[in-house]
Amino acid sequence: MTTTERPGTADPWQDPRDWLAAATVPGRRPLRLAAACQVLETVFTVAQWTALAWIASAVLNHRTQPTWSKAGLLLLGGVLAAGATWGAARSQAVGHRSITAAVRRRLVAGLLPGGGRRAETDAATAAMASVELADDVADHHAQVLPQRLSAAGSMAVVFGVTAAVQWPAALVLLLASLLIPLNMRLAGLLAKEGAEERVAAATRLGAVVLDSFRGLPTLRGIGALSRRRGELVDAADELNATTLEIVRRAFVSGAVMDVVVTFSIAADATYIGMSLLGYVHIAAAPRVTLFAGLLTLLLCPMYFQPLRSLAAAHHSRERAAAAASPLMGLVADPPSRRPGPLVAAPSCTVRLDDVTFRFPHGERRVLGRTNATFAAGSWTAVTGPSGVGKTTLLSLIAGAREPSTGTVRWETGAGSSPPHLGACAWIGQQTVLLPGSIGDNIRIARPSASPADIDRAVAAAGLADVAARLPHGLDTRLGEGGRGLSTGEARRIAIARALLRDAGLWILDEPTAHLDADAEALVVEVLRTATRGRTVVVATHSPALAQCAETVFTLSDGTLRTVREATPA
Repeated sequence: MTTTERPGTADPWQDPRDWLAAATVPGRRPLRLAAACQVLETVFTVAQWTALAWIASAVLNHRTQPTWSKAGLLLLGGVLAAGATWGAARSQAVGHRSITAAVRRRLVAGLLPGGGRRAETDAATAAMASVELADDVADHHAQVLPQRLSAAGSMAVVFGVTAAVQWPAALVLLLASLLIPLNMRLAGLLAKEGAEERVAAATRLGAVVLDSFRGLPTLRGIGALSRRRGELVDAADELNATTLEIVRRAFVSGAVMDVVVTFSIAADATYIGMSLLGYVHIAAAPRVTLFAGLLTLLLCPMYFQPLRSLAAAHHSRERAAAAASPLMGLVADPPSRRPGPLVAAPSCTVRLDDVTFRFPHGERRVLGRTNATFAAGSWTAVTGPSGVGKTTLLSLIAGAREPSTGTVRWETGAGSSPPHLGACAWIGQQTVLLPGSIGDNIRIARPSASPADIDRAVAAAGLADVAARLPHGLDTRLGEGGRGLSTGEARRIAIARALLRDAGLWILDEPTAHLDADAEALVVEVLRTATRGRTVVVATHSPALAQCAETVFTLSDGTLRTVREATPA
């Protein structure tokens, strides 16, 4: 973790096409099964049409009555074809779910702090990626992979039967199929630009909607609701326009393919009809019978069906390619390239060696070349004005961010390791309380914790008295955003979570912010008791909290300076 830069050409994950191809791995097995089912569907349908042509020719010629064997073949072919169709659809759905779930797991891992994403993102882009772009990738693979694997086999089956019955008709099909790949390529090129424009328009609409909800009270207060409504209308109109443009391009490319397919079927139908009437006869070709003519005409549309499906999939391919670029910047690295979970054991020393940090595209360095040691089992406070980068420094120590240059290490008796978010306890300025009871919110830190473990964490965090006066104790359900608890009580829930986590490193970001003097004193006392024997790094403006620390640093202008050092034991 020496730098956030990644090699360009040496990293295959930098290319959207390679990323898109690799995304199919979780669903590859069911999608291959879907391809096999599609080939079987073609085989069974050919058998069904063969039986139908036999029966129809017999009835029309008034020679014989249809036999039970032919009727049975017709029925059996239909049942088996329907079963193969169901199997293909089922396998495609399973593959789609597997790919979507894998992409969304990596999205969640990448969007969380320390997830290893390649770029900073906003809420609208993250929402768009999670809800729509992941589905675009899965839709593409669920359509394209089975069709690509089955198309050649299905077309070969139809072509072989047609050639065996009437090779001139098969020759017409072959000549027509040579024109379709060019049309498919043109369709893909037309769709690519439109797909990228649509992603940009959808992201813009999402950003406007989210910002409008966030700032609704402010917009109402300054009388800007009508202007914001106009921006929403403009963003929605832009999305509608780009979507309609994609539909128009798909219609044009589909119409070109329909002309080719219709012409080839019409040519075969004309040949069959003229041959049956005796006007056309090719010396080397077999005689056209009613059975052969009917079977050929039934099989002609089947020959082009895989190509039609592949052409439709070309639109989904370009839509997925447009989705791949933003997704690549958000997802976490593949598991094989990421470090495994690490645990910060008690007596963890944090060491910064030549660490610098600058936000992407930022002009100012938040942190200059910094060397510092945060001693094991002690409190270290970081002070400084608001906005100088104290929270950023804590996020580097916790592993929520990677330094631009330099290294951050956790050192224990077992050795040295890079930070890993989740292996330390983090208490921030705002305590996030989720819907549910107080106990549910504490149990988030360790869902497998026993009631006795939770009771000990509650007692150590000073929550026992709070729970005792509530009507249902720890089972009391909280209102939206923790309504019903004071800021200090909510902060103690965060402390109880950290205690339940039992980490050796605690990162505290303004843990006494927005508290009055009495509440601050209580939280400080609880923290000092709870973190005995742990390594604590705290960013604070509070003189009372800084006074509790053995070592004090101050951060200003990107430079970390020592104010007070712990006296060696």
